[in-house]
Amino acid sequence: MRKLGDDYEAVHDAESGEVVLLTNEIIELGQHVGYEIDRVFLFFDTSSIPDNANITSVVLSIYIHSDHTEQDFNVTIQNGQPTYPHMPLEAGDYYYAHYIGNYGSRNTSEISGIGYWNITITDFTIINVNGYTKLCLRSSRDIEEIAPTPFVYEFLYVKSAEAGSSYAPKLYITYEVEGYKYVFYGPFNEDSGFIEGAINVTVYPLVGSAFSFELNESSPSYTVELEDKPLMFKWTLAYNYTRIYIPLYSYEEIYVAVPESPYYDYQIQIIDLLGVTNAYLEARAYMNGTLYTVERRQVPSGGQLPLILTQFKTYYFRIICDQGIIDLGSQTTLSPYETLTFYISPAQLPSDYISYGNITAYAIRLNSTCIQVYYNDANERTSQVSITIYSVKNNKLTAEYMQSYETNMILLNWKNALPSLDYNVKISVSHADFGQLTWQIPIPKLESPKSEDIWDRLLGWLGDWPVAPSQFISALIIFFMATLASFKDAEVGLLLGAITAGVLIWLGWYAMSWGTLSIIVCLIILLAIGRRRRGITQA
Repeated sequence: MRKLGDDYEAVHDAESGEVVLLTNEIIELGQHVGYEIDRVFLFFDTSSIPDNANITSVVLSIYIHSDHTEQDFNVTIQNGQPTYPHMPLEAGDYYYAHYIGNYGSRNTSEISGIGYWNITITDFTIINVNGYTKLCLRSSRDIEEIAPTPFVYEFLYVKSAEAGSSYAPKLYITYEVEGYKYVFYGPFNEDSGFIEGAINVTVYPLVGSAFSFELNESSPSYTVELEDKPLMFKWTLAYNYTRIYIPLYSYEEIYVAVPESPYYDYQIQIIDLLGVTNAYLEARAYMNGTLYTVERRQVPSGGQLPLILTQFKTYYFRIICDQGIIDLGSQTTLSPYETLTFYISPAQLPSDYISYGNITAYAIRLNSTCIQVYYNDANERTSQVSITIYSVKNNKLTAEYMQSYETNMILLNWKNALPSLDYNVKISVSHADFGQLTWQIPIPKLESPKSEDIWDRLLGWLGDWPVAPSQFISALIIFFMATLASFKDAEVGLLLGAITAGVLIWLGWYAMSWGTLSIIVCLIILLAIGRRRRGITQA
């Protein structure tokens, strides 16, 4: 939020301000002569932290878009909870008197460039485990009411949540807790995606008797907390069909889905040519545009297991195992009681697959713009994982993404890759048993025709082109050939240009479909025929 005015004291003490984002993705923090004061407010849903958790560390990570701090200051975290700031922000949330304390700060002199910048929170009482944690970020010079100096910048541009998950502010909370927590939602109609009817969910704990609870339209959520990881959850559908969900982690949010009729018992056959261990099969389905896990079962030694699926619906399947997460693709169910067969082969593992002391890691291109990075420590002995994604150009590495995590399992999908660039993924690990571990995994660019690479190599020294060099050069060649021949005959010139385009498409220099070129040639021929007929008529 910001406030503008001619009098610094009036701007500082104003009881209301303006809610504003720069370019819808950037927040400003600091002060200007003029005068302008910018205060930042961040919201994080921390309700998933168990009430009895012992918080051991909290780190706020903000993405620095640009640093304009000729005059350095401390970025200071203050607290106005539970009332301030409001969600969504209101004009009155700007007022400085609503916020007190110093829950953590860091001086802007320690900013080394663009990218994530961490501030350690020293007072954990600011974390609200029953809802949203709301943070106020202010310049220490704003807090001390020190007016900015003319012609001396003292502000930052910080990426907002609207910039996407790769840039959004993040709050890393490490805590200790005894037990396991599972939050259930539903029941969801698998076809409409809406909560409908009622269903009983049975919990099978590791120790003690099974117990049940009901989800319905008036009570669509339920939380289960146990000292030990339970064996499974189960809910029974019509005709005594049963769906099973095996928990794998200490905390999960589970969406109880009811298949739309007609649904049947489909047999799934897993042909394991790789030798995966501790494997679980997930069936997932889209509900309201989001992909949810509707059933998770352990894969038995024979590889055959049942799933309850709707007929003529597309499901997405994957295996979660010690070797990583293996995507099995999608299948549409057809005949009732049919067997759906999936193969797990070494080719399905990433080429740069790492296995080291119960640690699994890899980095691959999922498509032209997405790089997936996976890390899993089955023994849960990892204290920190740092992932850096570098672009490689002219033998130089440029950090495009950098983030540290205090976790034992990461699945990162970075969606800002360019198909024409090589990348290098660096995974650095702090491990209780192995100390510091580092892997660097090359991610090659997508293959392009070698003829196109010629122009990239010849003209790449001129810098980045708005279009591929081969496209630009090809367009000039086509224009030259068509113009040269047109001095004698316009139709011949157009036809020669089309023939030249066809040769360039065949060489891989020019991006145009053969269908489009065929239409152009037909139009040229029709034009020539029309002109010839007019010439005959006139004669």
